Amino acid sequence: MFKGAPALSQVSEANRQLAFSLYRAVAAQSGNLVIAPLPFSIAFALLLNGSDAATQKEIRAFAHFGNLDLAAINEQTHALQKALANLNKGSGEAFALANSLWASLPLSFTKAFLEAGQRFYDTEIESVPRAALPKKVSEWSRKKTHDLVDMKLEETDFALLSATYFKGKWEIPFDEAKTKPEDFHPEGAVAHKVPMMTQSGEYSYFEGKTFQSVILEFSFADMHFLLPKDSLIGRTKLAEVEDKVLKDGWITTQPFAMLSGVIKIPRFKLHYDAKFIPILRKLGLNRIFDSYDSLRPAVTHPQGACAADVLQNSMISVDEKGAEAASVLAIPMMAGSAPGWKPPKPFEFVADRPFCFWITDKATGSILFMGRVADPV
Repeated sequence: MFKGAPALSQVSEANRQLAFSLYRAVAAQSGNLVIAPLPFSIAFALLLNGSDAATQKEIRAFAHFGNLDLAAINEQTHALQKALANLNKGSGEAFALANSLWASLPLSFTKAFLEAGQRFYDTEIESVPRAALPKKVSEWSRKKTHDLVDMKLEETDFALLSATYFKGKWEIPFDEAKTKPEDFHPEGAVAHKVPMMTQSGEYSYFEGKTFQSVILEFSFADMHFLLPKDSLIGRTKLAEVEDKVLKDGWITTQPFAMLSGVIKIPRFKLHYDAKFIPILRKLGLNRIFDSYDSLRPAVTHPQGACAADVLQNSMISVDEKGAEAASVLAIPMMAGSAPGWKPPKPFEFVADRPFCFWITDKATGSILFMGRVADPV
């Protein structure tokens, strides 16, 4: 686990807890998925500055901020973003995070909310005619994600956007000449050929009775893979492993060790676009969607405002050279009206069946992207 300055580790731990609770809620759905948890943490931290007391209570519980006061949350989130901004390597690797607040003229946000957004969240402020907002948001999202994500919004009164972009090169690239077509076995479907990347070496590895987990490194981040085991009595389903191993981030507390092994992982490219209000309601957020008083402190409109939707569009591409991922989180707003471990022999980690993954940065331990490969094709 990340061990940094106490203030930074508090918000990183909150992000880690939110990431796993959010993923487990989304993972109840079937199929491929990829989400970026960090923008949820940052966006709702910003919204704490523009919400009423009852809404703040729900956001604090949802985001796992515990007893941190608002000033501490703002300052530590700002420090986290500065640390993440320093991840850019200039050698073809990058991580970028961008936030923006949008108001449809003549509506506007309150001065205090804007000041908090600019001071602690480096938020860009945009005021545009209502009819122009969807096009402007689309242009902003494409620019911030290197044209990987195009967020499509309908006309709305206000909006909060948070975009992320990640590009990492494997510390040890896969040899493209070793990539061969091999069978992948989706759950409940027939096997089919996929391009399977292969390499051998020493890796940070841990296994339990029903799963294997291995970490592949970028220079400034790690990519974790979690795979159900095969056994004589059959194959454990990924959902069963996710439910137990990812609960409360249990897997991140386990004793990974450097071991020799062979790794086979398919090339894959995933896109996942989703509306998150049903998921967020399950995680305890309700008032921000139900009451115009919830965001009254954020806007000058006398009738207040509430969140009309929560959308995130995400993608990830993994190949022999590394990984590239991007996401845009949009929150339109409307004015009112333990298994044990034993040192194993050299392992084989063959991802020829559904698996999940997550990417953490080495500087802060924050979970940047998280997802599941149900079928790489």
